[in-house]
Amino acid sequence: MILSVVVATYNRQDTIQVTLDRLAKQTLDPAQFEVIVVDDGSPDTTAEVVQAMIPRMPYKLRFYTHANRGPGATENRGIAEAEADLILLIADDIHLEPGTLAEHVEFHRRRPEDHFAALGQVLQSPDMPQTTFQKKWDPFKYWELEGKEVELPYWKFWACQISLKKAFMQKNGLFREHKGAAHEDVELGYRLSKAGLRIIYVPRAMAYHYHPETLASAIRRSYERGKHWRFIEEHVPDPQIWVKYHILNFRTLGYHYQTYRNLSATQLPGEDRNLPWLLTRQLIRWVAFNRFTIPLWIKTLEAAEDSPVLASLLHPYSYRGTVFYHFIKGHEDEIRSRGNQGSPFMTSSTSGGQH
Repeated sequence: MILSVVVATYNRQDTIQVTLDRLAKQTLDPAQFEVIVVDDGSPDTTAEVVQAMIPRMPYKLRFYTHANRGPGATENRGIAEAEADLILLIADDIHLEPGTLAEHVEFHRRRPEDHFAALGQVLQSPDMPQTTFQKKWDPFKYWELEGKEVELPYWKFWACQISLKKAFMQKNGLFREHKGAAHEDVELGYRLSKAGLRIIYVPRAMAYHYHPETLASAIRRSYERGKHWRFIEEHVPDPQIWVKYHILNFRTLGYHYQTYRNLSATQLPGEDRNLPWLLTRQLIRWVAFNRFTIPLWIKTLEAAEDSPVLASLLHPYSYRGTVFYHFIKGHEDEIRSRGNQGSPFMTSSTSGGQH
């Protein structure tokens, strides 16, 4: 056995079944891989669904469950149980194309060193309901990456489809275990990068993301991610992450100054390395998406679901801007809830601390 596929799941009784069925259609010999599903205390019938599939899968399928402890603990349980030296982490709503496991194995055959990881490509599934929102919405934005193998920054450590050696993780760190379901993979990517991890984008390792969303559900998710940004504040002392996530306000000016003072040392994409262009985009966001305009945007985007003419006039950025506004709102609401205090990183960095 050369590969262990780890699937952390929660409350996905329907989706997980398709995910496991797609793994049964892989071109990689089933004798060469196992699948480990770890359930984070789902209240639905996820356990029954997975256990019923064990005897009919061509590959070795194992199932574990525990009381709800959050995604970090769930991923760690699967990694600990893995028998192979090579681990592929996928989300429970990721449907792999038939040759994807073989692509991951081939990548690591060519890059046998412990410090290499392969990030596969994930696109929105065409099988999802084709609402106007789904047609315009792309949470991963893989189109920003080049269509060839390129090295990626640590914030592209996405547990939706990434493979790496188990020994490297055991030596250098696993997921932090906390209840908040946001940013744990990026934080782990930061720690592993400090130990020398190199993430390579492998577009031939293809998968589709099957997670039907609505404008309302995307807004809720974005708001919660903003509220949980403190997890990044406390554990990722890197100023460029604030620039990358486009969090620009008076509290974060210090981060932007540090980043642009030593721009050659950053891993920012081209559009974020251009300070005038970044400031122009930020100004557009402030003018177009604010507490006065957002109610109008939401009504307009909702109306587009029933109006093909209106839908044709709306650019995808109108959806991204509306959703992103709620990320910033969640972050600011969380700061207010703790007495308007800045992050620990901001306090030390503005007083001369080294990071």
